[in-house]
Amino acid sequence: MAKAKEEFGGGASLEDELSCPICLCLYRDPVSLSCGHSFCKQCIQKALGAQQQSKAPYSCPMCKLQLGPILELQKNFQLCSIVEVFLATSSKQQQSKGSAERKKEAVPCDFCLDWPQPAVKTCLICDASFCQAHLNKHNAKASQQDHILVEVGAGSAVEDRRCPEHGRLLECYCQDEGQYVCMLCSVAGCHKGHSIVTLKEGHDKQLSELSDMVAWLQERKNALATALEELQKSENQLKTNMKTVTSQLQKLFEEMKIEVIQKEKKILNDIQSNEKKQLAVITKVKKEMEQRRDEAAQHLQALQKMREQQDIFLFLKHLKVPIQVWIVSQNFGVSRMDVVVVQLDQARIDRYRRLTLDFVGRLDSLQKGVQSE
Repeated sequence: MAKAKEEFGGGASLEDELSCPICLCLYRDPVSLSCGHSFCKQCIQKALGAQQQSKAPYSCPMCKLQLGPILELQKNFQLCSIVEVFLATSSKQQQSKGSAERKKEAVPCDFCLDWPQPAVKTCLICDASFCQAHLNKHNAKASQQDHILVEVGAGSAVEDRRCPEHGRLLECYCQDEGQYVCMLCSVAGCHKGHSIVTLKEGHDKQLSELSDMVAWLQERKNALATALEELQKSENQLKTNMKTVTSQLQKLFEEMKIEVIQKEKKILNDIQSNEKKQLAVITKVKKEMEQRRDEAAQHLQALQKMREQQDIFLFLKHLKVPIQVWIVSQNFGVSRMDVVVVQLDQARIDRYRRLTLDFVGRLDSLQKGVQSE
């Protein structure tokens, strides 16, 4: 790309020179006018078309030179080739730049001699980066298996593992203040005299406490799950029992209602039947006595008429039967009957009420028994 810049006089200015004055982009199918200015074929056709619609004479958009009524757009082969070379050169330059950046980001292995391979891990204890092959050798040593390995290029992560006061690796743990410290902090620093352990010991202790806490929480979780299952069983049993008791009580009260209603109907029917019978007898007797009353009235009227007869002959002629014999032969007796009246005295009513209250009291005992369950 540098060679292209030297050859064409700089990348930025060259790109400007290879840009269409109308669309300001690199030429696409460039053509030239008679005045020598070049444009994209599609751009100049649109510009000339607009001039034609406005009935203005054709002119160059750059120098305003009139071009005449007949136009010939000549393809600029040389300019087209220059644009193609520029695009190809720019593409190669971008590829080279990306490759250089990737190489710049790679961290070389500190133990490769001839041709350094990119490192895959950094050891904080050894303060060195390793490729995969040297990392395997590093991890194979028993004394280095506890070394701390981090990703290559993890700058902030590495700085977090170093003491901000002494710059040494944080390889100890202060149990008094719960902080990571370096060896100098524990010997001559502000953590001198504190309970200091290695990171491994601190890790093991915290892991043990964490394991105990996990076990305790697991026990609590299991206990709560068991208690919830028991509560669910109790809830289901309570609902089942409630349905059963409700059904039983509804059936019991329904039976009692039926018995009371039937007894009420029977007693009322008996009273009404007795009333009908006595009313029928009273009606019959009333008719007979009304008939006797009417007959007595007729005979009374006849006798009064005979008594007013002045002619003795006629009086005796109409009176064929002696008066005493005639009266005795007639049935003018008064019929009497005893009416049976149903009455409920206050004592009987009170007795029935006491029986009802006693029955309701027994139902209260049933209610208390259901509530206690």
